[in-house]
Amino acid sequence: MKKLTTAVALFSVLFLAACGGQGGDGGASETPASVGNGSEGAEEVVTLKFYTNAKGEPGEPMMKIVEAFNAQSEKVKVEHVALVQNNDSREMLQKLDVLSASGEEVDVVLMNNEGYVLERAGNGMLYPLDEFYTANQIVPEDEFYRNPTYDGKHYGAMTDASFWYVAFNETHLKEAGLELPSFDWTWDDFRAYAKTLKESKEGRLGAYFHTFGEYANIIAYTDFKNPQLKEDGTLQFDDPSFESWFNMRRGMEVEDQSVRPLADVLAAKQHWATDFMNGTTSMLPIAMYSLDEAFLNEESYPRDFKITFAPLPRSSEETEPGLTSIGGSFLTIHKNSGHKEEAFEFIKFATMEGAALSGRIPGWKKADGKAVVAEMVGDKTDLVDIDALNATLFDERVRTAGSSVISVPYQQQLKKVAEGGINKFLLDNTTFEEARQFMMDEGQKIIEEHK
Repeated sequence: MKKLTTAVALFSVLFLAACGGQGGDGGASETPASVGNGSEGAEEVVTLKFYTNAKGEPGEPMMKIVEAFNAQSEKVKVEHVALVQNNDSREMLQKLDVLSASGEEVDVVLMNNEGYVLERAGNGMLYPLDEFYTANQIVPEDEFYRNPTYDGKHYGAMTDASFWYVAFNETHLKEAGLELPSFDWTWDDFRAYAKTLKESKEGRLGAYFHTFGEYANIIAYTDFKNPQLKEDGTLQFDDPSFESWFNMRRGMEVEDQSVRPLADVLAAKQHWATDFMNGTTSMLPIAMYSLDEAFLNEESYPRDFKITFAPLPRSSEETEPGLTSIGGSFLTIHKNSGHKEEAFEFIKFATMEGAALSGRIPGWKKADGKAVVAEMVGDKTDLVDIDALNATLFDERVRTAGSSVISVPYQQQLKKVAEGGINKFLLDNTTFEEARQFMMDEGQKIIEEHK
């Protein structure tokens, strides 16, 4: 008992001495900065958990931004959390959904397209950015090319802008006697180009369409604010552009034989870049991620031709030139974050002043895009036509259809319906009327399920 009393007394003396040392100014030394110790006068460092579909290796685009932010930030640090090792954004989000449901603290999430943002905003996973935009005097529509909004609130800040264009094998163009198209060309011209390119050499195809949802009707992504829904909330699938696009795809497969049939594409299970990069296809509509993923990647795709670029074709001769699709990735704040202000501090840096560090075209309108392109290409000007690329991306006519007033959490499901429609049309050889009815019926089921 005596030992216990002595121990208690000693603890009391030490405790009082510690309190006096922290609160007094009589020559006491300062308490060093610590991480989350709650000590009075301590500099607490907040560590943000950042989830992406990347591996988190130093050379990856977003990791360059994370490294730069951590180097200049004393009180906020970002820790990357890798949920997948295969860069599969869908698998990453599936795992994130499970973590979210379990209450795991997540601060910032990178989502690779606008549909993913709207889905998670709709199911309550994300926290709106509006209060932080207001506090920082940011008008997002003035700053970013795309701004995902749900129920009138902003949920994602754009990191990189993935402009769509048409890539050409420059050698094939010359062999076919064709000029590089201008902003005036149409999808009818595209079909004619593909046929001429195919006929210029045996064993060559004129163009390639992969299995991505955008290929179900690229016009819907350039000309409409929402590719699957009209501004009154009804389905877009009965728009005439779907019929003209579907018929063009079938005509190129069956009549012209200028593209690899969709059935063969699905059976091959190959990478989107394979046919174009091995020189068996001359023309490829694709987004800007193609640059660092394939066009500048000599190790994976050695080749002896240069790639040049043209804008996406117009939907018709009556459509003003310059409309394009601009996708991209978005940084979002998770609802479970206990550090939302600090999360926005990182988001602001990553999407604005630090955005160019990723080596991709920033989603921030005020960035110097041409400087980024020059850095991306570097000394590989023998691989890509940098002048044509800049002219395609930064012409004053380039624009998007703008943000829709319609935002729904089932956007990705509607995208799948469009994919199912063109698959039915091309694989099952249905009429367009049957394919359209399929899309309208399936789309309406999804709408009804979410009412």
